Amino acid sequence: MSRPVWTGSIGFGHVHVPVRLYGAVSPRQVQFHLLHDADGARIQQKRVCSADGEEVPFEHVVKGYEVRPGRYVEVTRGELEAFDPQASRSVDLEDFIELSEIDPILFDTTYHVMPGEKALKPFATLAMALRASGRAGIGRLVMHLKGHLCVVWPHGRGLVLSTLHYADELISQDSFSELSLPGPRPLESDVEAVLRAVEARTVDFEPQRYQDTHRERLLGFLERRAQKHGVREVPPEAPAPEAQVEVEVPRVAREGRAAGRREGRELATRGSLRVRPQAAREVRERTPPRPRGGKKKS
Repeated sequence: MSRPVWTGSIGFGHVHVPVRLYGAVSPRQVQFHLLHDADGARIQQKRVCSADGEEVPFEHVVKGYEVRPGRYVEVTRGELEAFDPQASRSVDLEDFIELSEIDPILFDTTYHVMPGEKALKPFATLAMALRASGRAGIGRLVMHLKGHLCVVWPHGRGLVLSTLHYADELISQDSFSELSLPGPRPLESDVEAVLRAVEARTVDFEPQRYQDTHRERLLGFLERRAQKHGVREVPPEAPAPEAQVEVEVPRVAREGRAAGRREGRELATRGSLRVRPQAAREVRERTPPRPRGGKKKS
């Protein structure tokens, strides 16, 4: 079984059920990599400055929010982390509604809800109660440093949780000019003809009847091409460039660089927003550890 994407509990009032979330959908689109046609090597994506065309190291990349065309306000990662929702291991159900009341356009991603350790009985109790009530629970979930509106509802032998889009994220049909003006009234005969065609093709919905024929044809083509033309082996990656010999820097230049580093540290923490410890850990993780002194291994 795959690893859970989230571990916590579902609760409301005095009810508290430890659960784990697993992805309910596994996309199966055919994925391609970019290769160099000359030697078949993988193409690497690089961060390049649009002004001078030079590659930019990750530590010199900052985020900017465009307030006006061509005008950005820059923020540090520490400042953004101060706005991250507080990590939570609980889905607190706030309201209960009928699932049919939710417009399908609001559904985002669906997960299987599995009982946590020693939680089979309370999990079964919650699932049975929701199924008997015909209701679904609306709550909030914090996952991957992002807050989600979600709905928990009975499905099959257990429960599922679906994240929902917020209402203000939807694009209203009123914004499209095609629907802003009243159209011509359809003829009753035309409507009756469409109704007869709908009735003739009405069946019980069975998801297994509908296959991804495009993916199947594409995979068949790739298999035939591999048999006819063979496959190309990716060459080994080029070795990393050797470290450059460090040149003696005059004392004045060294002092100027040290002052610049101090100023950079002050800019990273300046302002009213507190830099959380996670930002410091992020920097430490990107910085390779220095070798410690000691005896060499034979």
